[in-house]
Amino acid sequence: MSPAVLHAAVLDPAGPDAAVPDAAPLDPPGATDPGRRQRLVRTRLDGGMDAVHRVVTLLRGRGYEVRGMSVDLRRGTLDVTLLVTPDETALLLERLRRLPSVLAAAA
Repeated sequence: MSPAVLHAAVLDPAGPDAAVPDAAPLDPPGATDPGRRQRLVRTRLDGGMDAVHRVVTLLRGRGYEVRGMSVDLRRGTLDVTLLVTPDETALLLERLRRLPSVLAAAA
């Protein structure tokens, strides 16, 4: 049996000719905090999309500022780019490692 592959596309309901808003007003107020930096957090998961859902629920529930995310179900990896401080990174890694579906997490 071949591994499942997830393909996702984001469609703009305004159409391809719609103006793209300037990104600056979309940044949350904390994004200007000089202590916050983008960090890549890589996790090794067991449990497919259910595991991904658990991690995303944790990120949303704790209010982490996700800047990018990629999932490779074949390898069981989830890469998340976040805007966080070093202290928030350490706490996030602790929280991720408590999830039963997370085999490993590192920043």
